[in-house]
Amino acid sequence: MKSWLRYMENRPPLLGSTILVTRPEPQAKKLAERLAGLGAKVVSMSVIEIVPIKAEVWPKIAFEKQDMIVFVSRNAVACFVAEMPALLSPTTRLVAVGAATARCMVEKGLRVDIQAPAPAGSESLLALAAMKSVAGQAVLIVRGETGRELLADTLKARGARIEYLEVYRRCLPDYTAEEVAQALTADIIVITSVAGLENLCQIVGNAEIKQKVLLVVSERIRQFAEELGFQHIAVTDDVSDTALVHQMIKIGQNNGE
Repeated sequence: MKSWLRYMENRPPLLGSTILVTRPEPQAKKLAERLAGLGAKVVSMSVIEIVPIKAEVWPKIAFEKQDMIVFVSRNAVACFVAEMPALLSPTTRLVAVGAATARCMVEKGLRVDIQAPAPAGSESLLALAAMKSVAGQAVLIVRGETGRELLADTLKARGARIEYLEVYRRCLPDYTAEEVAQALTADIIVITSVAGLENLCQIVGNAEIKQKVLLVVSERIRQFAEELGFQHIAVTDDVSDTALVHQMIKIGQNNGE
């Protein structure tokens, strides 16, 4: 009995779980390595292909005249820095929509003047005092092609002048029947955006996917998943890898009861 208890105490918390990670690379790699270290079998299948947009087709923007530049994701940061035509003005405030975006900005050599608190996202950013006093300011939003309009619409209503800089496009990847079948072996599916969930359903094209445990990073995604017919949905406290891992461990504990 004691040896069994010792085994259970030392047993990796995700042993026996198969988890589908759908994030784009390289974000998927870091999460997959962490989950594997906790005993999970990880299936990686990015449901969004990130294709950078070259600076030569960017609209003409006076970067030095921007009062604020808002980065809405890590992909936005990476694609912007890779093509950045000039050094940014020290008087321009650089804004991160969350902690992960802020870390990416620092890694890419950008400072972070404003950062949205947990749980991150447009709503968290807009709640900051610094984002409420923007009347008359020029605000550039760096993002992928299309996306939510909440941030721009709210800042416009507060008197800001808004421009978009779209630095990447999201494409639907191709997968073989064997890769789709492997994805369907997962017990838990990690989804971090509405677009990702839409693409997953399109890629898999199988109602069985909606019986899996879906782990999402916001109430907005949860509501969308319910509309699509998913039956088992869990929501993390924020978008970080740590929050995802904690929620997966909780799911595993509950399933083991």
